[in-house]
Amino acid sequence: MRKMQQLTPGNRTVQMTSAFLGYNHREIIADGEMFDMQNMSDDMYPLLTPRRKRGITSWDVSGQTAVPLTGLHGRDQLVHIRGTQVFYNFTQVEGISVSTDSNMLPKKIISFGAYVLIFPDKVYFNTVHLADCGSIDRLYSVTGSSVSATLCRNDGTNYDMANIATGSTAPANPNNGDLWIDQSGDADMLRQYSSATGEWVEVPTTYIKLSASGMGVGLKQYDVVEISGLECASTETSAKAQQQIAALNASMIVYACGTDYIVVSGLLCKSQAALKANTVHADLKVPDLDFICESNNRLWGCKYGWVNGQVVNELRASKLGDFRNWNCFMGLSTDSYSATVGTDGTFTGCAVQRGYPVFFKENCIHKVSGTSPSSFSITTIMCRGVQDGSWRSVQVVNEAVYYKSRTDVMMFDGSMPVSVSKQLGNELYSNARAGALGGRYYISMKDRQDRFWLFNYDTERGVWHKEDGTKALDFAKVDDELYFIDEDENTLVTVTGSLGAEENDFDWAAVFDLYGVNYAAGSTDSPLRVRNQKYVSMFKIRMYLDPAAKMALWIKYNDAPLYEFMGEKRGCDMRTFVLPVVPKRADHIRFKITGRGTARIYSISRIMEVAGDGN
Repeated sequence: MRKMQQLTPGNRTVQMTSAFLGYNHREIIADGEMFDMQNMSDDMYPLLTPRRKRGITSWDVSGQTAVPLTGLHGRDQLVHIRGTQVFYNFTQVEGISVSTDSNMLPKKIISFGAYVLIFPDKVYFNTVHLADCGSIDRLYSVTGSSVSATLCRNDGTNYDMANIATGSTAPANPNNGDLWIDQSGDADMLRQYSSATGEWVEVPTTYIKLSASGMGVGLKQYDVVEISGLECASTETSAKAQQQIAALNASMIVYACGTDYIVVSGLLCKSQAALKANTVHADLKVPDLDFICESNNRLWGCKYGWVNGQVVNELRASKLGDFRNWNCFMGLSTDSYSATVGTDGTFTGCAVQRGYPVFFKENCIHKVSGTSPSSFSITTIMCRGVQDGSWRSVQVVNEAVYYKSRTDVMMFDGSMPVSVSKQLGNELYSNARAGALGGRYYISMKDRQDRFWLFNYDTERGVWHKEDGTKALDFAKVDDELYFIDEDENTLVTVTGSLGAEENDFDWAAVFDLYGVNYAAGSTDSPLRVRNQKYVSMFKIRMYLDPAAKMALWIKYNDAPLYEFMGEKRGCDMRTFVLPVVPKRADHIRFKITGRGTARIYSISRIMEVAGDGN
């Protein structure tokens, strides 16, 4: 006799998550990942915990206009800028100030040996001797009538012009060492008579001393100054003399200098006691650059745009060990450097990767290699570069460069950059700013609704966590602490809380994946519609709550718009506990845990039950 089929109770299985793998804002994610979160971290991985409390410092005074924090830089001590004032290790650097004008923000702060350089204000200070500070540019102007010019030797000692013959024919009966300015050719030439050979020998390099009160102050040998405004006072001066004075209006190497003079290369057929009463400049200036970094004892920079009526698209480097000189080209290994690149578009950022500078555009990276101007070479990689406006996202973490491109957060190890941000989903972010601490990359960036979000990425595990809506203006690392400026609150914040008032308890949340969408099996023509349908019959959450902390669990059933509150638990003693939750039967559910205060989530178990006829 045929036996009838027996219906069996629902079969139960247990699925437990004990390793939590961070934020993943995609529809299909792995077990242990979270679709959304707030203020969570993997500080105690594999446990899930809220992030550490931050330290907060504010200088705002109630009832008074707030002084904005506008710049931050990390080295052996913190550099920060409040309004027009610059601070090193929270001590004001007297003698320099910076602008708060919008076109002078944000600040770009660079370390160069013992010096700290602040752009675009172009001021500096010495971290060893704070009194050594001032403008990077050396700007000098004087009325031309106060400027004299005379032929001299390379050390600045004057020639006796009365004893120098001038003309197109050589002097008769010369003595050894006599000088003659030969005007027989298109250009004058200084010659010296040699009795040993009986010939007038050309003096290969001639020098001119320009003298005026204070003209040499702040300069040193082999500086390169931009001279302008020199013109002969009298129109009766010979055409050659006028040309010789006009030729000095250029970038000139200073071969010697004193308080009231500089020596440059050139030739004069006649001394000029006073020049025309124009404004004469003798400036030592850093060029206006889009982005600047320090590499191998040089400042490096890039520029795209109009300069002196010409379009430039170039990379530049300062003289070795000298952040003021950018136009010194003497054929030496210590020279400045300049090169034009052929890629289109503006520069969007720069960094130093394994000792060499790299410059970014949105669609490419320019890598510079070599140790001196004669060996410098530029390699161009066509790839996703730094997003325009996200130059502050460029950070070095464990020898690799991380940055925000138009679509992704990228990691560049020197070969070809790769995306590390697929877990951020389809949201497009912009205006990113970032910092690094240990192996973590912190990035604050704006979404399409103009809301800022702060994320951190564990570069060793490849795990993301979403913290909160902080709009960080800038980041700086000092020792084992990461500082950032909270732009909305105008506060200085420490990530690990080592400085400042401890942050109050904050809300945290973890939104987990859909459960149930992958558990249906069988055919829909069954009288039971779906056979062997699995559903979550119970959650068991093992966790620890600090006595002052609390947590709640929420469940969203099927496609309901809102979560339903399932219960709350408050910490009462120093022990772990299991929180059982029995949800309603549904096709699929999504649940979230919210809380406030110190907590540790050890595991989440789902009791899966099969409904149907058991087949």
